[in-house]
Amino acid sequence: MTDSESIDLSRSPIRHDSLSADLLEQILAVYEVFGPFLGTTLEQFEITFMRESSPEQEVAVWCTMAAAWLAYHEQFLGGALEPVVVEKKLIAALVSISSGVDDLEALGVPVDVGRKLLACYDSISEE
Repeated sequence: MTDSESIDLSRSPIRHDSLSADLLEQILAVYEVFGPFLGTTLEQFEITFMRESSPEQEVAVWCTMAAAWLAYHEQFLGGALEPVVVEKKLIAALVSISSGVDDLEALGVPVDVGRKLLACYDSISEE
């Protein structure tokens, strides 16, 4: 994925006319973490959850990914950000991890980075 590419979040028709205020609040929190790297607006990001059969479950997954991303940056980068192209790869790796991929070589990031991301994700999802 290049710096100018965006992550494609639209795939299916809209299944929900609206989302609860609680879900919208959680989506905003996730967007505040990932938004600068997604190449989409908050409204477009919200619509992706309206396409889901179970938006609550999908929001929970994205909340876990955001918490893992924050933990990774805090624990291993001292809170610093990587270049945008690297951050996009980190997010893509977390999407793969959230889908059940645990093959470190298949995550699209260096194996040591994948190991750290997986550990952060696992520690968050076990809470």
